[in-house]
Amino acid sequence: MKRVLYISNIESPYRSGFFNELAGHCDLTVLYERKESSNRNSLWAHSEECRYNRQFLGGIKTGNETAFSLSILNCFKQDYDIVIIGCCNSPAEVFSLLFHKRIPSQKVFINLDGEQFIAGDIIKSKIKKYVLKYGDAYLVAGEKSAENLKKAIGHKKEITPYYFSSLSVQELEKHRNSFETGAERSSPGRNNTILVIGQYYDYKGLDIALEAAAKNKNLFYRFVGMGKRAELFQKKAEELGAANIEVIPFLQKKELEEEYLNDRMLVLPSRKECWGLVVNEAASFGMPVVSTWGSGAGVEFLSDKYPEFLAKPGDADGLLNCIEKLLALDDNSLREYSRYLMHKSKDYSIERSVQCHIKALKLEQ
Repeated sequence: MKRVLYISNIESPYRSGFFNELAGHCDLTVLYERKESSNRNSLWAHSEECRYNRQFLGGIKTGNETAFSLSILNCFKQDYDIVIIGCCNSPAEVFSLLFHKRIPSQKVFINLDGEQFIAGDIIKSKIKKYVLKYGDAYLVAGEKSAENLKKAIGHKKEITPYYFSSLSVQELEKHRNSFETGAERSSPGRNNTILVIGQYYDYKGLDIALEAAAKNKNLFYRFVGMGKRAELFQKKAEELGAANIEVIPFLQKKELEEEYLNDRMLVLPSRKECWGLVVNEAASFGMPVVSTWGSGAGVEFLSDKYPEFLAKPGDADGLLNCIEKLLALDDNSLREYSRYLMHKSKDYSIERSVQCHIKALKLEQ
């Protein structure tokens, strides 16, 4: 059985299920940079059991979810057949990628959780491409993101797309059953709440959703998941005069599932977010979605058939236009959209993602 080291920043439930499944096919060790995030609820971080080897890097904390220690280089000296750089935006993991002593028999993969956003700032783009080329091969969430990586770094190295999800096949089936039991939930079966989930940081674009809320006060928004920054967000809402919102710092998984079943739509206003798993989750319940071109999952799920529900990142008017366009759909069109999302979500499961990794890492040889 191959020995695999997967380096990641923090422990999280949306990765733990994947790691548990992957551990059944290899001797898996996950090295986390930190035990706790400074901006997430600890109940969220440790809500899944662990069936793989787990280690923590420690060292100097950098940002909200990363840490730096020179000892990360020692990991490459150990007898691992494969090392996966799970977070190439992390200073420690970029450092390890650039300066570790390469072992000929050891293959280094770079994982990308979706879109790379390489276009834009010329200097940053060149640095990104330079770092990315240090991988022997690549694992990329989403087919469209994988295609974009090929355009950025070339086709010479192996690039494997996988179907990123925090949901198992069993959970997806359960969610579909909930949708069907709800008498084809759509406009008649849902309340009028617009659900927005995410942390209050620039890349998430929650301020853009807040601006959209302030522009049409006849619509009601529920913002979930800001944790310790909820009070700061509430103050921003008061400054804009957006009294048509509710702020909830944190919801447990079952509570969030009720929102997916009952609220009118999910809005993901990302500026630059590699993926955005809330799209998978909402879609699995047939919940209508409005997103931006700044979300890997939004583009993956909507760009081919429903691009009208993708707004330009950072554009509050454009986002509101997409929201109002969705609200204007007749019941049949809305049900059709819900069913499309639910069936699309079937392709994205933990098990299918693991099968893609098994093939790319050649774990069955």
